[in-house]
Order: sequence, then structure tokens, then C-alpha cells
Amino acid sequence: MATYKGIQGYSVQTLASDPTAADVEGQLWYNSTSGSYKVSVGAAGAWASAPAINTARRSLAGTGTTTAALIAGGIGGTTATETYNGSAWTTSPAVLATGRQYLKGDGSSTAAIVFGGVNTPAAYGQTETFNGSTWTEVGDLDTARQKIGNSTLGSTTASLCFGGSGIDPSPVVALTETWNGTSWSEVNPLDTARQGIGGAGTSTAALAIGGGATGGSPLMNNVEIWNGTSWSESTVINTPGLEFGSAGTTTSAIIYGGTRPSACKLTEQWNGTSWTEVADLAVNNQGCGSSGVSGTSALRIAGYVPPNVTTVEEWDGAPVTIKTVTTS
Repeated sequence: MATYKGIQGYSVQTLASDPTAADVEGQLWYNSTSGSYKVSVGAAGAWASAPAINTARRSLAGTGTTTAALIAGGIGGTTATETYNGSAWTTSPAVLATGRQYLKGDGSSTAAIVFGGVNTPAAYGQTETFNGSTWTEVGDLDTARQKIGNSTLGSTTASLCFGGSGIDPSPVVALTETWNGTSWSEVNPLDTARQGIGGAGTSTAALAIGGGATGGSPLMNNVEIWNGTSWSESTVINTPGLEFGSAGTTTSAIIYGGTRPSACKLTEQWNGTSWTEVADLAVNNQGCGSSGVSGTSALRIAGYVPPNVTTVEEWDGAPVTIKTVTTS
């Protein structure tokens, strides 16, 4: 009779208690206390409804985590700010000094930075920081622009801004700037100029995902990775697009919704090697705000369905659980 060791080349380990599920995903063991075989299994990721924001908007800045997030700005040049504690959104008495849309944000819900954007007739380089109570204007971007990409896990002392354009149909740019807590400095540019770019990572390790040429067309599937000094080409996304939500790191990221070429539900997940299409958003969406720390934890905040919406969705990417194995 064949044995497990004979088939697999190794024996099943005996343990008195179950290990942490995420640490042993895909592994089988025997629990001597319960007298049963166990296996750690990763489930498929899924989007679920989360508490709605108070004021519908799109093309807003979002930052933070899935339990402590912040949004600011958005369509129409609003100055409104809202914070999230994992249970509900609260409209903050703090407002941006400069209302705008197509801006980006970085940091946490109590220590955030926003920069760039547009409010006709001008694109902005304005940068503002939030200390949990008030917004303060600080050093401007070297080049005013909108529809930029950014690091999503940066801070008020270290952030990254790349790509974008002036007032449409201004040419797209490849410019990259880093923030050191006091001022922005121009560094090595993207390989490919574009706007409406998804971002992930930090000021020293980031992804620039997708985007579009001047006027938004053609759409691009390019992905570039930043090592703190320069950009290099990485694995492309499956479906070209721009203005999608994004979150994560250079080894675990996610993009969702966007214009591909119209508002869509598509979600793609990055594992450091390849992009995989996973579960869709509940509805088509573009221009949403984002928060989240990895490709397995993110929020899709508001956006344009159409119309502009207040809805929020939370991504639970492939939770790992322990299951008992039955034998026959």
C-alpha cells in the first residue's frame, strides 16, 4: 500500500497544536491533541461592502489603512476631509487650503500629505500636510500637475510623486519628485511618460502602474519599479487602464476599477512576480480613493460609477484558514 512519504518524499509532521495558518499555507500536519489531520488553505479574495463616506466624490486623495483612513479633495475642487476609524466616516472640521481634484495623498489618517491636482483653470503644485487636526501648506512640487502617481505607503517626511500632466490636453510627463519633509526634489524620471497612474510602495521602493498618454489615450499596461534611485521595467498588467485604485508594496499590490477603456470592475493582484485577475468590484468604478497596506488589504473609496458615489468596498485578499482533513 502506498504511503504519504512514498508519494510525497517526506512524512507528515505531528504537532500538539495548530500553527498560525498564514505561516504554513498549503502544508499538511497531524494534530496529536485532536487526533486529526489538518491543512492550511488560502481562500479566494473578495470585495465586501464597507461603511459609506458622507459626501459623494471622485478623483480624491486617499491614504491610511483599512481601519484608519483619510480622504481629502475631489471633483469640483472640494476642500472637504473625512476620516475613518474602521466603523464610520467622520467629516473633519479641517479643510484643505486649496480645493482640487486629481490630487494624491500619502501617510496615515493622523499624519498625511496631499499634493498636486487641478481646479480649472490651473494645475497645482500645492502640498499640504495634516497633523490630525489641521492642514498646513508646505513646499510646492517643482512642477505643478494633476493625474499623478505616488507612493501609497509614504509619510509626511518621505513621499514620491511621478508622471501626470498639466491642464488637459497638456502633454504627459515622466517627471519624478521625492519629498524629504521640507521640499520636493526632481530625481530620475519614469521610462514612459503617462498620467492617471496607479501607485504602490514607499519613497524608496515603489510601483508605477498603467496610465494613459496625453488626453488619456492610448491606455497603457506598463509597470515600472523604483529602487530609490531609478525606474526599470517590470511585468505588465493584464488589461491596460488608468485612474484605478491601488494599494500595497512592490511585492504585494492590488489595482481595481479604473478606465479600461470605460469604468470597470476589474481587480488585479501582484505577488512580486506576476499580475493575476481576481474577484471584481461590486460595480464599475473609476477615480476612487484608496487606502491599504498590501495586495491583501485595501479600501475602494467613493469614485464615479456614474454618478459620483459615497460607497466603499473592502478587499480581503485570500484569507488563510485551517481545515480538518477527513480520511477514508
